[in-house]
Amino acid sequence: MAFNIPAASRNSQTEHRPCLGWAPVGRVCISIDADCLARLMASHQIHVQEFSCDDEASKQVVRGLLLDCLRLR
Repeated sequence: MAFNIPAASRNSQTEHRPCLGWAPVGRVCISIDADCLARLMASHQIHVQEFSCDDEASKQVVRGLLLDCLRLR
C-alpha cells in the first residue's frame, strides 16, 4: 500500500511505509460511505470487479450505484 508523503507528493511520488511492522495481506474488510463509493466508481478509481459485498443490502446499493454510473455516460 502506498501512502502519499507531503514532500514526495509535490514531486508526484508515493512511498511504501510499513506502520508498526504490519505487512500487507490479500484482503481487508472496510466500510465506505455510499456517496464516496459512487464518486470513486464514477471517476473510474475503483471498479466493481475489485471488491465484494458481504450482505444483500450492500449488493443492492452497489448495483444501484453502478446503474447510476452507467446512465451518466
